[in-house]
Amino acid sequence: MGHIEVWYTPDGEIDEPYELTLFSPKRGEWTVPMTGRDSMDSNPEFQMYWTRIPDFGIKEYDVLAHEDGWIARQVFGGTAIDGTSVTAHQVDFVTTDDRCRVARLEWYTDPNQWLRVWSVASGKPLDEVAELFDTHDGFKRLIADTIAGREGREVPAEPQAG
Repeated sequence: MGHIEVWYTPDGEIDEPYELTLFSPKRGEWTVPMTGRDSMDSNPEFQMYWTRIPDFGIKEYDVLAHEDGWIARQVFGGTAIDGTSVTAHQVDFVTTDDRCRVARLEWYTDPNQWLRVWSVASGKPLDEVAELFDTHDGFKRLIADTIAGREGREVPAEPQAG
């Protein structure tokens, strides 16, 4: 299975902790503490894609630099093991701080394209995937379920308060 490296600082290292602000239209704004390379690991997400779409990845990537960061237009795509072709578009607006670290990341997508990608990648029906995304941790559960299914094991249940 593949592996990807994502850098949020010029050299890929986080020398001192800082806060990264994220934004998406569906979830709104939230912050993530950046303490090391694994603070925001995209590998589980891509492991999910590669379960049924082995060549999934960024097929087009255009960057427009600006004074405070950059704008990236990305086209993701691939062909599933059953021959189904998937494509999804995304635009990222990245703002950097005075040390050139990514300080804010906003992303905008076509939700219907991504729901189809997630449905094909997970093997779950589109309506089930859409239902998952109406819950707070649905994406995380979809990733865990898909990877567990590939590995033929059960996903541990979340502990219940009680």
